[in-house]
Amino acid sequence: MKPRANRLYLTTGEVAERLRIRPRTVRRLIDMQQLTALRIGDEFLIEKSDLAAFISAHTIPAQPGYDGYRIE
Repeated sequence: MKPRANRLYLTTGEVAERLRIRPRTVRRLIDMQQLTALRIGDEFLIEKSDLAAFISAHTIPAQPGYDGYRIE
C-alpha cells in the first residue's frame, strides 16, 4: 500500500464529513461565498486553510459563568 501525500485540498464530501453536514450544505456555503473553493469540472475543492478559516470565523467563544442554561 502506497502512503498518501498530505493533500492541501478536500472534496465537498470530505468537508461535509468533518463538519458533520451534508455535501449539499457545503455546496450551498460555497454558493453563498461563505466558504472559498476551487471548481474543477463538476467538483469543488476546498483548501484546508480555507476550511480552518471558516471554522474559526464561525466559532463562538465560551462565556465565563455559563452553565448551559443560564448565566449566574
